[in-house]
Amino acid sequence: MICPNCHAELESSPGTCPECGIRLVRNVSGIIKTSAVLIAAGEEQGFYQSVQDVPEPLRTQLIETTGSPNAGTIVIADKAGKEQITQVMARREARANALAAAAAAETPPPAPGRSRLRKNWLAIAGFALVLVLAATALALFGLRW
Repeated sequence: MICPNCHAELESSPGTCPECGIRLVRNVSGIIKTSAVLIAAGEEQGFYQSVQDVPEPLRTQLIETTGSPNAGTIVIADKAGKEQITQVMARREARANALAAAAAAETPPPAPGRSRLRKNWLAIAGFALVLVLAATALALFGLRW
């Protein structure tokens, strides 16, 4: 281990550095959750520690706009935080895929020949309409074959 203060190399990890006397602690990794809300709307500008600290008229506007398609999120994370976010997103995506698969399983697939039958019926009806119009035009103008 190396002392972060004097950079002396230590044989073991004691509670203090024998060279400079600084107290040493083990590296601890964890998640620190913080939030900051900066609002600039019209003439009003403010910095708040949480959404609950935002005054009511602005809070309502904030909630409405953050739910819009134009809203975005900025996340700043170290390597460990990135890995945790990646795991959470993977679980969320897997859950969404499972729900989509379950919904697809509940919906019966369309009959295989139904689309072709509908196209054939439309073609026959169109052809019959052309024949009827031709016969009507012949009858009106008295044309003979």
